[in-house]
Amino acid sequence: VTVCSGGIIGMGEALEDRAGMLVALSTLDPQPESVPINALVAVEGTPMADLPPIPIWDMVRMVATTRIIMPQTQVRLSAGRTQMSREGQAMCFFAGANSIFAGDKLLTTPNPDVNEDMEMFKLLGLNPQKPFTKVSQPKTVEAEESQYQAKGEKPKWTRPGHTIDRNEAAKKKANLAE
Repeated sequence: VTVCSGGIIGMGEALEDRAGMLVALSTLDPQPESVPINALVAVEGTPMADLPPIPIWDMVRMVATTRIIMPQTQVRLSAGRTQMSREGQAMCFFAGANSIFAGDKLLTTPNPDVNEDMEMFKLLGLNPQKPFTKVSQPKTVEAEESQYQAKGEKPKWTRPGHTIDRNEAAKKKANLAE
């Protein structure tokens, strides 16, 4: 099993929180195969919708610090790239980022077009590599082969009756726009 674990910055955390996350990840044995560094993407209707964008220098520092304390790890420049200039992304790569997540969407937020990424890589003299070329891809274990058997549980990850006023207001606004 390889570990991919990182964090989102720009959520109102202190510098000590960011450092603490990196210390926790760097003390894992083995260290994570990849550490995504995400910038908060403020989404309307969420509790953090009004937070200001994270300054690019904070991203550059976070990437550089990650690279210094985990030199063998893939440092992934992840969510928030659509709000970064090409120059800002370049500074992150020069500071130690050596990976991105490609595709038009990252869970719930947009991601740059793959052609834009390829153009940027060409401009920066970066050569994309295929996934799992640094380490061999782990063998896939089929459910039937597993020593662990499902217990038939189907957990619910909902909070019935729970609402956030901002979310409800954004939903109403979206419905009116349709």
